[in-house]
Amino acid sequence: MTQAIPGPGSPHGIYRYNKQTKRWEILRRDGEPFKVGELGDGIYVIYFDNLYCPACRVQDHHFYRLFVKHGDAPDVHFVVIMCNWFSGNCDSQAAAKSFSEFDVSASPTILVAKVNGAEIKEERLEGVRTDTVLEYYIKNFRSV
Repeated sequence: MTQAIPGPGSPHGIYRYNKQTKRWEILRRDGEPFKVGELGDGIYVIYFDNLYCPACRVQDHHFYRLFVKHGDAPDVHFVVIMCNWFSGNCDSQAAAKSFSEFDVSASPTILVAKVNGAEIKEERLEGVRTDTVLEYYIKNFRSV
């Protein structure tokens, strides 16, 4: 698995990594915001990426290393929600609504969540986080 995550040059929208095709796919550009749990139970790593954000370009490298390590894990869902600059500068209705719905006001922001039926546990991480820090949350959520 060496495919790069969506980033500069990619259309705005909500992306997910499809483990069957081993490709990043646009889940949707229009319509409703992303909902934690819509891809089923498991651990969600949701990266809110602003293309005009220099810190996000640093975060891309850490997110990619985490993705390479855990992208094919059956219990982990990787999602990227991408706009130019939060909900105010976005060519995707669904991505803009997601930034608003999750009240994302810092860039980058990564939401790590565990869904088990109706139970949802979330951790919101603002600012650049290393792949080691992100991996800690995946391991921690696996144990709860």
